Amino acid sequence: MADETKLFRDKLHELTQLASDNGDRLSLGMIQDAFGDLSLDDEKMQMIYAYLSQMGIEVYDPETEEMSHDGMHRPSLESYLEELDAISELPPEVELQMFHQAAQGDRQSRDVLVSRYLAAACDLAGEFERNDRRIDAEDLIQEANVGLLIAMDELEKETSLAAYRVKLLNRITQYLEERIQQMLDELSSEAKVLNRMNRLAQSVHELEEQLEHKPSIEEVSAYLDLTTEEIQNLLKIGGEKLTIEDI
Repeated sequence: MADETKLFRDKLHELTQLASDNGDRLSLGMIQDAFGDLSLDDEKMQMIYAYLSQMGIEVYDPETEEMSHDGMHRPSLESYLEELDAISELPPEVELQMFHQAAQGDRQSRDVLVSRYLAAACDLAGEFERNDRRIDAEDLIQEANVGLLIAMDELEKETSLAAYRVKLLNRITQYLEERIQQMLDELSSEAKVLNRMNRLAQSVHELEEQLEHKPSIEEVSAYLDLTTEEIQNLLKIGGEKLTIEDI
């Protein structure tokens, strides 16, 4: 289950990036190709469409060029928050019934509850953003929305509305904690690579001054006590065609 959840999340992120590169538009074929490795039923696909709609991404059928789901351009953070404020709360007895139906797989109830809890997911993202400002607020909101979809997909029958709410918000919180740690680890890894690239460039210039010619990769390897393969890997990070001579 954990591997499937991670794969589903990664596919959603890839799809969001693809939409960003494509003018916030996705064809039905692009979506089907992105999730081709996963066996998704109609309910899961509807959750994906709902998520894309919430992110302001237009989904269209290339054969007719008709929009399959609502979506204009991705809203700004300010307008997104204004839209969330406009979502009215459900009467407790209605919400409880919808949770029961959603836990049994009712797609419409899930969609309504997802819309209802977008504001709560946004609030959770805001709490994390206030505690650690190294991650962009919009990225955290996007992650919280994905966590909400996953939490709703994992919904199980509970005895009370309070129990549903606690389970739902705890799952979103858990997901955010995991993703934030992963993102911080990635930032740390990127910083380490950048430091190594800077050290490589500085060493090349130092060697050039000492040797009075552009050093070879073997000379840099001996100077830094790194293998030529390690240096080549660093150069690839800077660009596929980057060489020692370019530094």
